[in-house]
Amino acid sequence: MRKLQIGSPSVTTIDAHKYWNATDICLEIGASYRFEVEGEQFWYDARIRSDADGYTKPWLHWAEMFRRKPNENWFSLIGNIGQSGEQEFLIGKKLENYKATSSGELFCYANDVPIMYFNNHGALILTITRLS
Repeated sequence: MRKLQIGSPSVTTIDAHKYWNATDICLEIGASYRFEVEGEQFWYDARIRSDADGYTKPWLHWAEMFRRKPNENWFSLIGNIGQSGEQEFLIGKKLENYKATSSGELFCYANDVPIMYFNNHGALILTITRLS
């Protein structure tokens, strides 16, 4: 696992079809980070195109409680320290000055219903920069 140096960005690819995307990047407790999906990048929930901020559809309202992170948009980019699901946070297209609450590997995913990753495709390029 790589620890980031202050001011040196690291780039990783987040695949929509993976339940957990390992980044090989170690976030350190108390350190601050910036996350950014630059430019026009999209991934797909079946045939629905989405950027890292995700999407909403009125006809899917009934299923929102089944998403991995129910209060965030469908297909929003979510980060997690480790794979427990207890240290998750919304990244979206840009997250400035995130302070890590524990140390561990950064994992990411598209916010979807756990059993529905089979119909997801596409990937986003995520840039992570340690700020302090």
